[in-house]
Amino acid sequence: MISRTHLNCVFKSFAAGLLVSTSPAALAQGTPAQAQAAPQQSVGLEDIVVTARRISESLQDTPVAVSAFTSAAIENKFATDIRALAGDVPNVVITNVPGFNAASIGIRGQSTGDIILTFEPAVAVVVDDFVLAHVQTQLFDLFDIERIEVLRGPQGTLFGKNTVGGVVNVITKRPEPGFSGEVRLGYSSFNTKDVKAAVNIPFTDNLYLRAAGSFQESDGFYRLTKNNDVDGIQGVPGRGQRWPGTRYFSGRAKLLWEPSPDTDIMLTYEMLRDRGDSPPSVNETPPGFLFDVVGFPGIQTTGASPFDTGTTLCAGSASAPTCVGTLDGHRVDVDGIYLRGEHNIDGVGGITLVGGWRRVRSELPSDYTGENAYLFVSTREDTRKQYSLEGRFSSDFSDVLKFTVGAMYWGQTLDANATSFLGFLRFLGDPTALTDPNQSTANYKVDSYAVFGEAEYKVADPFSVFLGGRYTKESKDFSVRPQVRRSTIATGFWPEYSDSASFSKPTFRGGYRWEISPGINNYFTYSQGYKSGGYNEQAMSATSALPFAEETADSFELGFKTETADRRLRVNVAAFYVKYNDLQRDAVVPFLDPITGLPGQETRTTNAGKAEVKGIELEISAAPVAGLTLGAAVGWQKAKYKEFSTDIDGDGINDDASFLKLRNAPNWTASANARYEFPPTSWGTVSMNADINYQSEYESTTLNADFSQGQARTLVGASIGWTDPSERYRVAIFGRNLLDEVYRVSANSVAGLFNFTNYAPPRSFGIEGAVKF
Repeated sequence: MISRTHLNCVFKSFAAGLLVSTSPAALAQGTPAQAQAAPQQSVGLEDIVVTARRISESLQDTPVAVSAFTSAAIENKFATDIRALAGDVPNVVITNVPGFNAASIGIRGQSTGDIILTFEPAVAVVVDDFVLAHVQTQLFDLFDIERIEVLRGPQGTLFGKNTVGGVVNVITKRPEPGFSGEVRLGYSSFNTKDVKAAVNIPFTDNLYLRAAGSFQESDGFYRLTKNNDVDGIQGVPGRGQRWPGTRYFSGRAKLLWEPSPDTDIMLTYEMLRDRGDSPPSVNETPPGFLFDVVGFPGIQTTGASPFDTGTTLCAGSASAPTCVGTLDGHRVDVDGIYLRGEHNIDGVGGITLVGGWRRVRSELPSDYTGENAYLFVSTREDTRKQYSLEGRFSSDFSDVLKFTVGAMYWGQTLDANATSFLGFLRFLGDPTALTDPNQSTANYKVDSYAVFGEAEYKVADPFSVFLGGRYTKESKDFSVRPQVRRSTIATGFWPEYSDSASFSKPTFRGGYRWEISPGINNYFTYSQGYKSGGYNEQAMSATSALPFAEETADSFELGFKTETADRRLRVNVAAFYVKYNDLQRDAVVPFLDPITGLPGQETRTTNAGKAEVKGIELEISAAPVAGLTLGAAVGWQKAKYKEFSTDIDGDGINDDASFLKLRNAPNWTASANARYEFPPTSWGTVSMNADINYQSEYESTTLNADFSQGQARTLVGASIGWTDPSERYRVAIFGRNLLDEVYRVSANSVAGLFNFTNYAPPRSFGIEGAVKF
């Protein structure tokens, strides 16, 4: 592992080179214009079109801090999901929630690191205008993607609630005229096998189908060094076996009908079938915690490798007598149906209607301890259904005044149950800990309505002002049956706490855009965002079942976007200040258990603090000579609490916790990348890619527990590829984490009991072949 001193030297050298040469570029993660101009190579960066303001416009004209990844840039990363893109975007962290294949995304100091179903994320993930409302399925597959836009800062006007940190906007590939297709086969470290295929079929001259699917199977990069055969069940992974294996299929089919040149209607079906193993955890329990005391110390005490772990594996289900079924792994089924219609009225504007339905069914049995000792084994079964309908109109009848107006309905229902065997209680004198689990249920319903609009007025030819607003009103119904022993439920006693609440919030955005001279744009924005209020499914009493209020953000951003006339160099910079109010935070508080009548503890969610984040982001792209593109990004941010009150030491009394650091908010992020495409020859084209990115240490738990920090790391990746002269065949070999960095990416610390953490994959290599037809 590289030392902190070495990391600092790497970063300082990189930053010095950047300031002196102003050469690399990660701003528009695309390919050079010459990549599409074979056999002759031209010089210049391609124009990137984004939809950060719900209209199509050049990246350089958009008064928003946004990083755009084109289809080619995504392919060159050889990435499975969006975590691989985070290193190229300043002040952005994308990792997983510990113990789950779920996204934990942090942008400009704001993030969500919980798997709780009733919590809504702080960063929205939007796929083809449909919001993925929970972190569980936000780590989506990256095959057949047209473009990904990462919008930094609150986007509460045009994208709505739960965008206090920003938005990850994903646009998938559309059907098109002509028959075409692609098949990719890949093999990489940890016995990872990838099969990807897409086909485009024209049925008539105005009716097209595009279908794409991706399958992956792997063995995983941890080893179960603490595991032996369990319960005599044949086929149970034994000592030394790799874990956790992945096995999933994701697919999408789109049918596009163009009844006229100005109208198109598209029907989309989406599916996911995930049958991977339960994600393991690493035991990083600090000395003095309960697990350490009863004989299960963490790796910081034992000196063991973080890739050597254990997990309790047994057959069962949520209703079984002694096991929740960890052998079955995590099972997630997603089905979605979406309908989109667009109609353009010449000289007037465009109308867009988007509607969708999405159902997610999950069964998630896990051991969260990193031990094969039945200490804490739990499962959650849930069914979530989402509905949405949005309509908007964008004007096109004036060069002086342009506007977008619209309305939206969004709804969600949730039915969930959880079962937990708290096996560690047997060391505290409870002989029923392995046979009498806790059970709970939760039901949740959301109806949300919004109207929005934004207008831009050209005051003078180079100077425009814009103003937008959104008003959202929603209602939420919540019911929970708290964690109660199964034996108690059998007696007929299982309390239920129900509540309903309404929330409403206006948000505004305003600013100016000024073209100082051709290729130099300046903008300033004030924008608001908010994270919706709601309920905590972990409520244990009538008090903790009450709602918490919205979390809000006020952001000020000043930016410059510049580009040379020959498009050989782009330099974009943004400075920002964000103030967060009414931060939603969990706290463990004492309460009187309504079942036993004894004092106990429960987790309550309250609006417990204020914070501010300020920083600078620099992104550069360059195409200095034919075939070569360079990129770089640097982000610096300082995030701190202004107010934060919570129980730090578990004594039931709130303390001043404003000295703590915010989650997923590294002070520094930096990256550089280079791509060189050799001049085409009669036998094809060879291209080489290399990238490096650095991220400083960050906190991943609210209370900044020991051994829970996301560790600083420098990652290096590279690839080399060959494409035949017809651009039909392609072969590439690639390597990731070439320095073989070992680093923690996420963690959870459980109230003086234990820590469970996750690490990133070690060094890996792979090969991919593709054929187009």
